[in-house]
Amino acid sequence: MNCKTCNSSLRSDFRFCPHCGAKVIRNRLTLKNIWQDVSVHVFDLDNTFLKTFRHLFHKPDVVINSFISGVRKKYMNPIGYFAIAITSSGILFYILRNWYGVDFTGNDLNQEVSTKMDFIFDFQGILSYLFIPVYAAMTWLLFLDTKKLNYTEHLIANTYTTAQTYLVQFLICLPLFSFFEITYQDLNWWILLLSTIYQFYAFQKLHHVSNISAILRALGYLMMFSLFLMGIGILFVVIGKLTGNVEWEDIRPK
Repeated sequence: MNCKTCNSSLRSDFRFCPHCGAKVIRNRLTLKNIWQDVSVHVFDLDNTFLKTFRHLFHKPDVVINSFISGVRKKYMNPIGYFAIAITSSGILFYILRNWYGVDFTGNDLNQEVSTKMDFIFDFQGILSYLFIPVYAAMTWLLFLDTKKLNYTEHLIANTYTTAQTYLVQFLICLPLFSFFEITYQDLNWWILLLSTIYQFYAFQKLHHVSNISAILRALGYLMMFSLFLMGIGILFVVIGKLTGNVEWEDIRPK
Protein backbone atom coordinates (compact mmCIF):
# COMPACT_ATOMS: atom_id res chain seq x y z
CA MET A 1 0.00 0.00 0.00
CA ASN A 2 1.01 3.60 -0.55
CA CYS A 3 0.71 6.72 1.61
CA LYS A 4 -2.29 8.78 0.54
CA THR A 5 -0.40 11.99 1.30
CA CYS A 6 3.05 11.52 -0.28
CA ASN A 7 2.46 8.27 -2.22
CA SER A 8 5.45 6.57 -0.57
CA SER A 9 5.39 2.77 -0.26
CA LEU A 10 4.31 1.57 3.19
CA ARG A 11 4.49 -1.69 5.08
CA SER A 12 1.12 -3.12 6.05
CA ASP A 13 1.84 -2.71 9.79
CA PHE A 14 2.70 1.00 9.58
CA ARG A 15 0.36 3.35 11.47
CA PHE A 16 2.16 6.49 10.27
CA CYS A 17 4.12 7.25 7.13
CA PRO A 18 7.88 7.34 7.92
CA HIS A 19 8.42 9.90 5.14
CA CYS A 20 5.78 12.58 5.76
CA GLY A 21 4.38 11.56 9.16
CA ALA A 22 0.78 11.30 7.93
CA LYS A 23 -1.53 8.89 9.73
CA VAL A 24 -2.35 5.76 7.72
CA ILE A 25 -6.11 5.62 7.12
CA ARG A 26 -7.42 2.14 6.39
CA ASN A 27 -11.13 2.49 7.16
CA ARG A 28 -13.79 4.25 5.12
CA LEU A 29 -15.09 7.54 6.46
CA THR A 30 -18.06 6.90 8.78
CA LEU A 31 -19.82 8.83 11.52
CA LYS A 32 -18.34 6.42 14.05
CA ASN A 33 -14.67 7.03 13.18
CA ILE A 34 -15.31 10.78 12.79
CA TRP A 35 -16.74 10.81 16.32
CA GLN A 36 -13.74 8.87 17.59
CA ASP A 37 -11.36 11.47 16.14
CA VAL A 38 -13.41 14.34 17.58
CA SER A 39 -13.63 12.72 21.00
CA VAL A 40 -9.86 12.24 21.11
CA HIS A 41 -8.79 15.64 19.79
CA VAL A 42 -11.50 17.86 21.29
CA PHE A 43 -13.00 16.26 24.37
CA ASP A 44 -10.05 14.31 25.72
CA LEU A 45 -8.82 16.02 28.90
CA ASP A 46 -5.22 15.51 27.84
CA ASN A 47 -5.49 17.31 24.49
CA THR A 48 -3.38 20.41 23.95
CA PHE A 49 -6.24 22.94 24.04
CA LEU A 50 -7.60 21.95 27.44
CA LYS A 51 -4.10 21.43 28.80
CA THR A 52 -3.15 24.94 27.65
CA PHE A 53 -6.33 26.38 29.16
CA ARG A 54 -5.75 24.69 32.52
CA HIS A 55 -2.04 25.42 32.79
CA LEU A 56 -2.40 29.09 31.84
CA PHE A 57 -4.23 29.59 35.14
CA HIS A 58 -1.61 28.29 37.55
CA LYS A 59 1.64 28.17 35.54
CA PRO A 60 1.33 30.64 32.63
CA ASP A 61 5.10 31.14 32.64
CA VAL A 62 5.62 27.47 31.80
CA VAL A 63 3.18 27.61 28.87
CA ILE A 64 4.66 30.82 27.47
CA ASN A 65 8.30 29.87 28.02
CA SER A 66 7.67 26.46 26.46
CA PHE A 67 6.67 28.02 23.16
CA ILE A 68 9.42 30.66 23.33
CA SER A 69 12.07 28.01 23.98
CA GLY A 70 10.96 25.89 21.04
CA VAL A 71 8.59 23.34 22.60
CA ARG A 72 5.75 23.13 20.06
CA LYS A 73 3.82 19.94 20.87
CA LYS A 74 3.14 20.17 24.60
CA TYR A 75 0.82 23.21 24.42
CA MET A 76 -1.36 24.73 21.74
CA ASN A 77 0.42 27.41 19.67
CA PRO A 78 -0.60 30.99 20.56
CA ILE A 79 -2.08 31.84 17.15
CA GLY A 80 -4.41 28.84 17.14
CA TYR A 81 -5.32 29.40 20.78
CA PHE A 82 -6.06 33.07 20.13
CA ALA A 83 -8.18 32.18 17.09
CA ILE A 84 -10.37 29.92 19.24
CA ALA A 85 -10.65 32.67 21.87
CA ILE A 86 -11.63 35.29 19.28
CA THR A 87 -14.26 32.92 17.86
CA SER A 88 -15.75 32.42 21.33
CA SER A 89 -15.69 36.18 21.91
CA GLY A 90 -17.47 36.79 18.58
CA ILE A 91 -20.13 34.25 19.52
CA LEU A 92 -20.54 35.94 22.91
CA PHE A 93 -20.96 39.42 21.43
CA TYR A 94 -23.40 38.09 18.82
CA ILE A 95 -25.57 36.43 21.48
CA LEU A 96 -25.49 39.41 23.83
CA ARG A 97 -26.21 41.86 21.05
CA ASN A 98 -28.85 39.98 19.06
CA TRP A 99 -30.49 37.65 21.58
CA TYR A 100 -30.28 39.57 24.85
CA GLY A 101 -30.31 43.10 23.40
CA VAL A 102 -27.34 44.22 25.49
CA ASP A 103 -26.30 47.85 25.02
CA PHE A 104 -22.51 47.98 24.57
CA THR A 105 -22.14 51.72 24.02
CA GLY A 106 -23.54 52.94 27.35
CA ASN A 107 -26.28 55.15 28.67
CA ASP A 108 -24.21 58.32 28.40
CA LEU A 109 -24.97 58.43 24.67
CA ASN A 110 -28.44 59.10 23.35
CA GLN A 111 -30.27 56.19 21.75
CA GLU A 112 -29.63 57.38 18.19
CA VAL A 113 -25.88 57.71 18.68
CA SER A 114 -25.77 54.43 20.62
CA THR A 115 -27.39 52.64 17.69
CA LYS A 116 -25.07 54.29 15.19
CA MET A 117 -21.90 53.51 17.15
CA ASP A 118 -22.98 49.88 17.55
CA PHE A 119 -21.34 49.18 14.15
CA ILE A 120 -17.97 49.11 15.94
CA PHE A 121 -18.71 45.66 17.34
CA ASP A 122 -18.99 44.25 13.83
CA PHE A 123 -15.19 44.59 13.67
CA GLN A 124 -14.47 43.35 17.20
CA GLY A 125 -12.53 40.30 16.00
CA ILE A 126 -10.28 42.28 13.65
CA LEU A 127 -9.63 44.91 16.31
CA SER A 128 -8.60 42.23 18.79
CA TYR A 129 -5.82 41.10 16.44
CA LEU A 130 -4.71 44.70 15.88
CA PHE A 131 -4.57 45.45 19.62
CA ILE A 132 -2.17 42.64 20.51
CA PRO A 133 0.93 44.50 19.16
CA VAL A 134 -0.13 47.52 21.27
CA TYR A 135 -0.49 45.41 24.42
CA ALA A 136 2.91 43.86 23.71
CA ALA A 137 4.51 47.28 23.28
CA MET A 138 3.14 48.43 26.64
CA THR A 139 4.28 45.36 28.59
CA TRP A 140 7.65 45.38 26.80
CA LEU A 141 8.22 48.99 27.91
CA LEU A 142 7.05 48.30 31.46
CA PHE A 143 9.40 45.32 31.86
CA LEU A 144 12.27 46.68 29.77
CA ASP A 145 14.53 46.93 32.83
CA THR A 146 14.34 43.18 33.52
CA LYS A 147 15.86 42.31 30.12
CA LYS A 148 14.03 38.96 30.13
CA LEU A 149 11.86 39.06 27.01
CA ASN A 150 12.21 40.94 23.74
CA TYR A 151 9.26 42.54 21.95
CA THR A 152 8.44 39.45 19.87
CA GLU A 153 8.38 37.32 23.00
CA HIS A 154 6.03 39.85 24.59
CA LEU A 155 3.79 39.37 21.55
CA ILE A 156 3.64 35.65 22.33
CA ALA A 157 2.98 36.27 26.03
CA ASN A 158 0.21 38.78 25.35
CA THR A 159 -1.38 36.52 22.75
CA TYR A 160 -1.67 33.72 25.31
CA THR A 161 -2.86 35.90 28.20
CA THR A 162 -5.35 37.88 26.11
CA ALA A 163 -6.77 34.69 24.64
CA GLN A 164 -7.16 33.28 28.15
CA THR A 165 -9.11 36.35 29.31
CA TYR A 166 -11.40 36.15 26.26
CA LEU A 167 -12.18 32.50 26.99
CA VAL A 168 -12.87 33.23 30.66
CA GLN A 169 -15.01 36.22 29.66
CA PHE A 170 -17.09 33.92 27.47
CA LEU A 171 -17.56 31.41 30.29
CA ILE A 172 -18.50 34.13 32.80
CA CYS A 173 -20.59 36.54 30.74
CA LEU A 174 -22.86 34.07 29.00
CA PRO A 175 -24.49 32.72 32.17
CA LEU A 176 -24.41 36.12 33.93
CA PHE A 177 -26.38 37.87 31.21
CA SER A 178 -28.69 34.87 30.96
CA PHE A 179 -29.81 34.94 34.58
CA PHE A 180 -29.17 38.47 35.88
CA GLU A 181 -30.09 42.04 34.88
CA ILE A 182 -26.70 43.72 34.61
CA THR A 183 -25.18 46.39 32.38
CA TYR A 184 -22.26 45.60 30.13
CA GLN A 185 -20.41 48.79 31.14
CA ASP A 186 -20.36 47.93 34.86
CA LEU A 187 -19.24 44.36 34.19
CA ASN A 188 -16.68 45.46 31.62
CA TRP A 189 -14.69 47.46 34.20
CA TRP A 190 -14.51 44.42 36.46
CA ILE A 191 -13.40 42.30 33.51
CA LEU A 192 -10.68 44.85 32.69
CA LEU A 193 -9.48 44.85 36.31
CA LEU A 194 -9.44 41.06 36.61
CA SER A 195 -7.76 40.74 33.19
CA THR A 196 -5.01 43.14 34.25
CA ILE A 197 -4.51 41.27 37.53
CA TYR A 198 -4.21 37.97 35.65
CA GLN A 199 -1.93 39.45 33.00
CA PHE A 200 0.52 40.83 35.53
CA TYR A 201 0.34 37.67 37.59
CA ALA A 202 1.61 35.95 34.45
CA PHE A 203 4.27 38.59 33.78
CA GLN A 204 5.41 38.52 37.41
CA LYS A 205 6.09 34.81 37.06
CA LEU A 206 7.78 35.35 33.69
CA HIS A 207 10.06 38.16 34.87
CA HIS A 208 10.51 37.08 38.52
CA VAL A 209 9.71 40.50 39.99
CA SER A 210 8.30 41.24 43.46
CA ASN A 211 4.61 41.71 44.23
CA ILE A 212 5.06 45.45 44.75
CA SER A 213 6.94 45.78 41.48
CA ALA A 214 4.22 43.87 39.62
CA ILE A 215 1.48 46.08 41.18
CA LEU A 216 3.27 49.30 40.23
CA ARG A 217 3.78 48.08 36.68
CA ALA A 218 0.12 47.05 36.50
CA LEU A 219 -0.94 50.56 37.57
CA GLY A 220 1.32 51.99 34.88
CA TYR A 221 -0.28 49.62 32.38
CA LEU A 222 -3.79 50.76 33.36
CA MET A 223 -2.77 54.40 32.85
CA MET A 224 -1.29 53.63 29.43
CA PHE A 225 -4.32 51.53 28.54
CA SER A 226 -6.70 54.35 29.53
CA LEU A 227 -4.87 56.76 27.23
CA PHE A 228 -4.98 54.13 24.50
CA LEU A 229 -8.76 53.73 24.94
CA MET A 230 -9.23 57.49 24.75
CA GLY A 231 -7.34 57.51 21.47
CA ILE A 232 -9.42 54.59 20.17
CA GLY A 233 -12.62 56.40 21.20
CA ILE A 234 -11.59 59.46 19.23
CA LEU A 235 -10.66 57.26 16.27
CA PHE A 236 -14.05 55.53 16.34
CA VAL A 237 -15.85 58.87 16.37
CA VAL A 238 -13.81 60.00 13.37
CA ILE A 239 -14.54 56.71 11.56
CA GLY A 240 -18.22 57.10 12.43
CA LYS A 241 -18.17 60.59 10.97
CA LEU A 242 -16.39 59.50 7.77
CA THR A 243 -18.77 56.56 7.26
CA GLY A 244 -21.85 58.64 7.99
CA ASN A 245 -22.76 56.74 11.16
CA VAL A 246 -22.18 59.71 13.47
CA GLU A 247 -22.66 63.46 13.10
CA TRP A 248 -20.79 66.03 15.15
CA GLU A 249 -24.13 67.33 16.45
CA ASP A 250 -24.85 63.92 17.96
CA ILE A 251 -21.85 64.02 20.29
CA ARG A 252 -21.65 67.77 20.92
CA PRO A 253 -22.43 68.66 24.56
CA LYS A 254 -26.02 69.94 24.92
